[in-house]
Amino acid sequence: MTTMSYKTFLFPHNPETITVTTQSRIATAHCPEYGPVHQNLGLARRVIRAQGCFYGADAKERFAALESLMWSDGAGLLRIPGLGVVTAYLTALTLNGEGDGSLLRYTAEFTELIASTDREGTRYVD
Repeated sequence: MTTMSYKTFLFPHNPETITVTTQSRIATAHCPEYGPVHQNLGLARRVIRAQGCFYGADAKERFAALESLMWSDGAGLLRIPGLGVVTAYLTALTLNGEGDGSLLRYTAEFTELIASTDREGTRYVD
């Protein structure tokens, strides 16, 4: 199994949980005397949520390295263990410290980039 990575950041070990959420975009309009009409607008961007922890003397530096990618421009390649590679943005990052700071729990949220010219996006392309 591969190790999870995003852009230049290689996770020291894979997250404890990885959740991939895929949704369809449904538009609803109300037509008088007929009722609601639904239209499937296709798939929305997938959201990948990874939860895990950094531990050890360099836990803060590892988190800071991941956090610095939030400030960099553009999307990057996200390698997801067992699923493949998608192009995504790092859109949210949460830190929960425990004890003396040598254990830092994180939640990282990535949002898939789907290019407007490519309706299929980069669905797990290796």
